[in-house]
Amino acid sequence: MLKGTLAQSFLITGAPGIGKHTFGNELAKAVLCHEPTEDGCCGKCPSCAYFDAGTHPDIRRFEAPKGKKTIKIEDLRSGLIADEAVNPQISKNKVYIINADQLADVSQNLLLKSLEEPPKGVEFILLCSDQSKLLGTILSRVTVLSLHPYTSEEIEQILKRSGKDDASEEKIEFCAEFSSGIPGKALSLMEDEEFSQEREHIFELVMDMPKMSYTDILIDEVSYWNDNSDRTDELLLLLQWTLGDIATLLASASKGVLKNQDKKDKLISFLSDARGLTLINISNAVNAVTEFSKGLKVNVSYDAACSSMLLKIHKELKQ
Repeated sequence: MLKGTLAQSFLITGAPGIGKHTFGNELAKAVLCHEPTEDGCCGKCPSCAYFDAGTHPDIRRFEAPKGKKTIKIEDLRSGLIADEAVNPQISKNKVYIINADQLADVSQNLLLKSLEEPPKGVEFILLCSDQSKLLGTILSRVTVLSLHPYTSEEIEQILKRSGKDDASEEKIEFCAEFSSGIPGKALSLMEDEEFSQEREHIFELVMDMPKMSYTDILIDEVSYWNDNSDRTDELLLLLQWTLGDIATLLASASKGVLKNQDKKDKLISFLSDARGLTLINISNAVNAVTEFSKGLKVNVSYDAACSSMLLKIHKELKQ
């Protein structure tokens, strides 16, 4: 893009944590750079120095105020619409970076003319996780750059380069895999002590399930899930992974890659005590997790659905 004719309006899309803001910043820095290459900014010119210091006069960023969900339309009018006609101060271009996830319809309509006929030297960089929130007229006026998930191996390298190489190899591999290719999520998981506790809790839940009483499940465990209902997706995936590891070992104890590789000994010990357990039991347990997940999407009672899932898993593992 930098080597050819640069579009004036970009929409960078991708899942939260994929790197939209990082990529948008690098693109903006290259657009403002005095001597950009096809790889981006030079990193040495006065423009790059101002950018790094956060004092570049030719860039404007638009985010919702703290505690608010949308960008104020007044901020767009005064900080963007009125500013467009002002010439750049130290670069040949000006850049507006806008968090498009935070644009109400009225604000999107305000932007339409600017995106349709952008003044010379003005670059728009919109960042968005959910394109469905944007008007079709906005989408028709931008060049879309979609950022895709990384491989687990690439995430592992990102974690190591970011200073996480002092962590255990098992933890790096687990967080890389659990992140679904999203660097921001992987970095967050590495530092999230609550996630580490969740992982231990869910793993031990499965290990202890055959010995648990109905009271343990319907009072203590359901209370835990209620207290952490805002992280239900994480809990369910951890639960699925642990059940999947049991299935892997049931199919072939000497083969297959485990998600919880660092807990292989505990999994083998669990199976040695549960000799009547079969792949059909595990399949039924996984189906219970899936039913719970589907039920949440149609607004069933959280307590009832959670209790049902845990009791079904208990039934299948208590063989």
